[in-house]
Amino acid sequence: MDAVKTKKFSEPVLLCKKQVNSTIVVVDKLTTIRFLDQQSLETLDGFKAKINHNWYKNSVVDYAYDSSHFAVISEDARQSILYDARTKKAKVKINRHHGEVTCVAIDPKSKYFFSGGEDGRTYVSDIKSSRLVFTLPTHVDTINDIKFAKNSYLVATASYDKKIQVFNYGSMTEVAKLRSNAPVMKVEFLGKDLLCGVDKASSVAIWNIKSQKIIKRLVGIHDDVVEIASNDNFLFLGTALGFVIVYSLDDFEQLSRKFLKVNSRITSLGYDEDQKLLVVGDESGELSYYDIYAGLKDIEYLVNNSYYDKAFKLVEQNPLLECTDAYKELDGIWDDLYKKASELLQNAKKDEALKVFGSFVDIPHKNTLIKKLMSEYAEFDKFLLMVKKKNLGLAYALANQHPLYKKSRVYEALEKRWRKLFSTAGEMVLNPRTVDKAKDILTPYRGVSEKTKHIQEMLIKSNIFTRFKNSIIKKDFKMAFELVKVNPFLKEFPEYSSLMSLADALYINIHKAVQENEIHKAVKLLKTLVDFPDFKDEANEMIKDIELRDKFYKAVDSSSLANIYKLIDKSSILSNTPDGLKYDNLWNDDIELAKVYAINGDVLGIDGIMDKYKDIPSKHMSIVSMYSLAYVTQIENAVKKAKDKLVIEKAFKSYILFFGADDYILSTYEMFSKKYDGAYIDIESLRKGSKKQWQLSSRVIDILE
Repeated sequence: MDAVKTKKFSEPVLLCKKQVNSTIVVVDKLTTIRFLDQQSLETLDGFKAKINHNWYKNSVVDYAYDSSHFAVISEDARQSILYDARTKKAKVKINRHHGEVTCVAIDPKSKYFFSGGEDGRTYVSDIKSSRLVFTLPTHVDTINDIKFAKNSYLVATASYDKKIQVFNYGSMTEVAKLRSNAPVMKVEFLGKDLLCGVDKASSVAIWNIKSQKIIKRLVGIHDDVVEIASNDNFLFLGTALGFVIVYSLDDFEQLSRKFLKVNSRITSLGYDEDQKLLVVGDESGELSYYDIYAGLKDIEYLVNNSYYDKAFKLVEQNPLLECTDAYKELDGIWDDLYKKASELLQNAKKDEALKVFGSFVDIPHKNTLIKKLMSEYAEFDKFLLMVKKKNLGLAYALANQHPLYKKSRVYEALEKRWRKLFSTAGEMVLNPRTVDKAKDILTPYRGVSEKTKHIQEMLIKSNIFTRFKNSIIKKDFKMAFELVKVNPFLKEFPEYSSLMSLADALYINIHKAVQENEIHKAVKLLKTLVDFPDFKDEANEMIKDIELRDKFYKAVDSSSLANIYKLIDKSSILSNTPDGLKYDNLWNDDIELAKVYAINGDVLGIDGIMDKYKDIPSKHMSIVSMYSLAYVTQIENAVKKAKDKLVIEKAFKSYILFFGADDYILSTYEMFSKKYDGAYIDIESLRKGSKKQWQLSSRVIDILE
């Protein structure tokens, strides 16, 4: 596949990222930063940070989406640095890692700067205040990758310790710990609940975050996977040999093993949603844009002019076209012609049936289906003759041998007559005087094995049929389906068909009632629908959702903040309502304000903001994080002011007793011990608390007092 546009640089492209102003920022191996026009790729602006990255298999650079800041690892990899993009001055330097820094990242909202290292630690700084504010759960080996979900506060860290840890930095809670068979090198979020992980052996797994289980291992990979990207339909894997492999996000089946090839190792990979183009940067310094739907206009022309064979050949060249409307139209034409040909064959018009397919006969895989169809209908005349002679045993045997016959009008008429006679016989067997007559009218079906079984059951279990009808009359649908489950012959009666039609009608009326806001009517109908097995789960979910909505709006009317947030936490649907978004914004504004107080070590300020949230379980970890940050700030300020060593040591012990020995406090202690001669705390022997267990009743105004 040829690129639709390219741009050549002298050094490997490490980052290509769209900015909020629709420009493209490109960063190379020497940390030369260029801003390009999104359409023409002409250079608009740029500057040189002059940091040479000899190792760039991990994310050694990142640029904020709003163009405000950029993050890099220092040339000696001993620290990570966040620069103000406007002034080009360092705003944050993180040098707390033991060993080298391995990757950096800026979150999608441009609020936080993340730094991962060989020590398995990930430090997070608040960009606005330039303060270290928290750490992610620790890995026991090197952090290889840090990635964010698009529409949430989830962050994933991949490590040499064979684990992927998923953390919600909005609620400050651990979400999942995924265990791999080998060191994990790359991760990528795929929608809300899925995550793609690549291990050192280039084995690619798709994880369900909620169940914490692998749902699919991708096959057909024969190269080292070094980059990952995705859009709504596809997963793209970039390799060390310069290939891009493509998988469907519907079933994770491989669509193309060599979708495209670039000159050298792929060093950056992304998808431009605006232009619908795949963006590939490689080690040779070339930045290339590819139309993943190349050939679409040609297919549209060919379909409109009935050149179906040529259209399918284009799809063979680019399998991603199967996800386009043009291909769906082409597939729909094939289905219509196939149905029309089947009808002609049912009327013994074989020559006309073959002509219907037109240029489809020149498509190998379609020609195979056409030949199979013609072969299937070779005995259709015999089937018609058996039906005409009422030799039902042979007629049904031929239909079983050729399943396509079961879609014919003749077979449908045959089945309609069977159900009518079976229903009539069912009524007769209830009367001892007409049992023999019932047997007589069903005699022609004695040679049909699937019918004989139903006949025998009906004759033996006539009382079951009576119970089945009575349960429907009494609207005891749960009992009716229990009877059907144990006695499949009941499905042959029209009462069963009526039952299924009732379910469809209920389903339609429920959605209509919901749309018209007739909630009580909808709930009443849903409580009937739950007795229908095929609709049970969906009906229960709808009842739960409606009841939650009702409780939510009552809580909103009464301004019950605790109930509002508890209900929002139970339902993602509620969180996306106007009121849900309003209260989400209220919380975000308050937590940002509380963070300002925490960064200043002001516990009373946090009290004033967070007091109204103290009884909401989902907010607990975020609230605790504000207090813990305030106490670390108090300790750090005491160290800066060279306060008494024993007072500071006591404060460290109090913090660990409150919250445990997290990475933030441990790295702060390391800095303290370097500054104070003879400073020593036996941390291992200390009693350790935890943020989960800490209660507001334990809080103090100043941890040093």
